[in-house]
Amino acid sequence: MGKERVFLWDNVKTLLIILVVMGHFVTQYTGSNEIMQSMFCIIYSFHMPLFIFVSGLFAKSSFKDDKLKVNKIISYLILYVALKLIIFIERISFGHDSTFTIWSESGIPWYMLAMAAWICMTYCLRFVKPWALLSFSTALALVAGYSDKIGDVLCLSRIIVFYPFFLLGFYMDSKVIAEKTRDPWRKAVAALILVALIVLGFLAREELYQFRPIMVARNPYSQLANPAFGALYRAAWYALSLCISLSVVCILPNKENKLSYIGASTLPIYFIHRPILYILMDVGFGALVMDNLGPVYGPIVFLLSAIVLALVLSIPVLNKPFNALMKVKYTGLLKED
Repeated sequence: MGKERVFLWDNVKTLLIILVVMGHFVTQYTGSNEIMQSMFCIIYSFHMPLFIFVSGLFAKSSFKDDKLKVNKIISYLILYVALKLIIFIERISFGHDSTFTIWSESGIPWYMLAMAAWICMTYCLRFVKPWALLSFSTALALVAGYSDKIGDVLCLSRIIVFYPFFLLGFYMDSKVIAEKTRDPWRKAVAALILVALIVLGFLAREELYQFRPIMVARNPYSQLANPAFGALYRAAWYALSLCISLSVVCILPNKENKLSYIGASTLPIYFIHRPILYILMDVGFGALVMDNLGPVYGPIVFLLSAIVLALVLSIPVLNKPFNALMKVKYTGLLKED
């Protein structure tokens, strides 16, 4: 008898991948639109920490009988290089200056490399007690921001900063979390927290947006107004993101709905949406919407188009090649025990 599916996580992944797409639409206009700045603060306060927590939660399948499934790591590395190449071709095709290198990445391909790194790191450190590894990785993330040399090279900053969230998910049980977050009082508290987040995102926009370097996880503390307090700011962001993430998990239903299927299509949506967004911006779609509809309706329509794009990319046919790639056995290159 197969494992019973916990639809809570499909619903969580559905929301998160939509927020990922919306987040990249938002960043196109954070420099010129206040609504976009507020949306950035709301989305980036938690969406990648929770996204990576869920990635760790289901990364246990990369280990079997205490052995590492190397095939999945190779697939992630192939996706990393492939996405970088696609974006590079799009950039130069539309006349942008662009350089192709696999050693440094500031854009979305970082997640593919990070997944390969996190799986390898967790396997190599599997004999370390969870509390010790979590403590060390968190301490490392807090101090890493003081170095200007830890940045986009090999996506090192993001790998270090987000690793505690991956580990936290890896060490936890998805079914237990689903059971413990169903109490009505927890849902009520979670709803209040999320409402407070939205209100603060708009009322305290300027105060929150100055911490963008913290929320994107790739910038050193030297980009903050008070770099000396960088570790404290990052620790506060960790606590905030965990609180909001738990609230999101509490508030979402543990039942299948019409959008739950999207949770199984996060990889193709993540992979395809950014090159399409680049094209949309290069052909003038962003300017058409934002310039003609004004500072309020423009962002609304632009973000609705992000949701539409996520829905379009969730069609099952697009998921098939990615599922096939993640299941490839690279027997010609490596021989597993």
